[in-house]
Formats: sequence, structure tokens, C-alpha cells
Amino acid sequence: MRLRLLLIAAAVLWSGLSGCGRRSGAPAEPVASVQVRKPAVVERADLVRVGGTVEAYETSEVGFQVAGRIRRVLVEEGQAVAAGQLLAELDATDYRLGAEMAEREAEAARAMAEKARAGARKQELEQARAAYEQAEDEYLRMKTLYERRSLAPNDFKKIEAHWRVAKQRYEEALEGARREDREAAEAKARQAEANVQLNRKRLADTELRAPFAGVVARRLADTGEMVAAGMPVVVLMKLNPARVRVGVPEAEIGKVRTGQAARVRIPSLGGREFAAKVELTGYAAEPQSRTFPVRLLAANPRLELRAGMIAEAEIEADARVTARTVPADAVWRDAQGVTHVYVYSPEKRRVHARRVRTGRGAGSEVEIAEGLGAEDLVVVGGQHKVKDGMRVEAEVLR
Repeated sequence: MRLRLLLIAAAVLWSGLSGCGRRSGAPAEPVASVQVRKPAVVERADLVRVGGTVEAYETSEVGFQVAGRIRRVLVEEGQAVAAGQLLAELDATDYRLGAEMAEREAEAARAMAEKARAGARKQELEQARAAYEQAEDEYLRMKTLYERRSLAPNDFKKIEAHWRVAKQRYEEALEGARREDREAAEAKARQAEANVQLNRKRLADTELRAPFAGVVARRLADTGEMVAAGMPVVVLMKLNPARVRVGVPEAEIGKVRTGQAARVRIPSLGGREFAAKVELTGYAAEPQSRTFPVRLLAANPRLELRAGMIAEAEIEADARVTARTVPADAVWRDAQGVTHVYVYSPEKRRVHARRVRTGRGAGSEVEIAEGLGAEDLVVVGGQHKVKDGMRVEAEVLR
């Protein structure tokens, strides 16, 4: 019995010693070294934050000015085109023949007008003079016979009429064409020239060209189709610059005016920002949303902004406000894309992740619109080494 008690006591003692050994060998809690500081305070323009939609600066349904059968369409949807670029062609055979016929008619009309201006040629004038002298000589001889009653009155009247006609032709040849005849010939020449220009224009209108540089939004016709004059063939959009239509609440519209700077953020492009300015402010609220329409203009040289994209905009008002900023690399995103910073607790000597809403950038810093107080200590160095709730050794930066 005594031996059994000694064995039990030895076992208990061994168990206690083993437990002490395990506790002394347990790993210590990791401690990271970080740098912390309070948010910086900066002064900036008051911002009016609104949402809206990207629109084309200009949209045009482009069609031929003449009817015909489409010979070919040279562009596809989504293709960027330059101003004046050929988009499509009609079969121009009929229009080409019409232009050639008009040119031949114009040549004939110009020749007639030139003849009227120049008057009779020397040979024609000589022929008219000879015919007149001959008719006059015969008239004088026949007149003598008529006065002697040797010639019948009817025969004399025929000779007299022939003499008068020859005289009139000779006088016309001397005088040239009458003024009204010259004017009529010149008017016909001008009319024929106008007809040439009209037919040349119709021929040129068989080529459909881009009225401005843009992007083909839609292609509405194909090769071989018959189209009427004015029927849309291509929908063209001008996207540089792009317009962003936003709605400003009644409480904020008084801060917005034409020409103010703005920034446009596109969520679908990973939050890319584009510089913009206020192009137009509306004076009538939308009946349903009760917001006032405001139009922003943003440069878009790479055509990254596309019509229909959702946009978030910040318009710089004239008033000045203070804002809190932290270094941009102090802000991180979780798997859902939510922005956070690590905030240090001096009492617990630990850091905790805090959700924040960021504003616009300010150089190497980023504005914190919501989530931080003026006295909060934000981890600005070594943040890549910590995680939520971790114990740290913090160096406070001033």
C-alpha cells in the first residue's frame, strides 16, 4: 500500500513537471513594428458628388443624299473613323452618265452664247451684203418696169418683199445678234452650267463620307440593298470629347456653374478618373428624380469612355472646405473591393482594420471622406506586415 502511494505521488509530480515544460516552450505572440500618424488636414474646394451616365458628344444617322443600290459598305460597328473617311458607296453608273450628258449640253449652250456675243462672221456678212445688193438691183429695175406698167403688181410685190428680207438680214449681220437674243443665249449657257454642277454633286453624293471623326455605333445597311435618299446607313458617334450627364439635387445646384472643374470616375474601368469641366447646367428639374440636369465635358482621346457607361462625378464648387488625407499606400482593399486602413490603439497596442470611404487623390495622399477621426492613428509604414487585431510596436510620426 505504501509503495502504491509512492508511485501515484511520483506520477503526479512527473505530470506537473511535464506541464510546466510545455508552457515554457509555447511560442510567443508575434509583434510587428509599424509607423503611425494622424490624418493630415488640407484645404480643398467643396465637392458636389453626383452620379450619371456617359453620352456621345454628337450622334448622327448618316445616309446618302441620293437614292440607289449600295455597291459596298466599308466600315464595321465599333470601328473608329476620321472626318471625311469613305463609309459606303452607291452604284454610280446612272449618275455618271447623267453628269456626262449635262456637260455635253453645257458645251453646246456655251457655243451658242459665244456665237451670239461674236455676231456674224466676215464671210456671212459678205454673203448677206451680196444678197442684199443683188436684191436691191433687181428691185430697182423691176420698180422702173412697174412704174411703166410693164410689170404686174403681184410680181412686183414679191420682188419688193424679197428685197426687204435681204436688207433686214444684211442689217442684222452688220448689227450682230439682238441684245435679248444674246441675253437668252447666255442664260441658257448658265442654266446648262448649273445643271452640270447639280449632276456632278449627285455623282459625288454616291459616296458616303463621315461628317466628323468618331466611332461607328451601328451599321444599318448592307451591300446590294436599295436605299432611298436620306435613309440612315450608319450611326456615327463622336466620343472625343465625351459628355457625362449627371443629376444634381436641388440643395446642391446653387454650387454648380458653367466652367467649373470636375473629375469623372468610371467604376467599370477599375475606378479610372478623367478630368472634366461643367459644360451646361439645367434650369428645370427632372419630374421624377427632382434633380437638375448638368452636363460635363471630358477629354477622351483613347475612346475609353463609351456611351452608356455609369459614371461618378465630383464637381469643384467655389467654396473651400477642410479634408483629412493619408498616404495612398496606407489604404488597401479586401476581396470584395472595400477600402480599409489599419488604425492603431495605444491602450491595447494593437491595430484594427477600419472601413473607410476615399475621396479624390492629392498627390501621394488620398482623401478619406468617411471613417476616420482627427485623432485616429493610421498605420502608414509596415502595414503590409500586419493583420486585423495584431499586436504592434508603433512609432508615432509627426
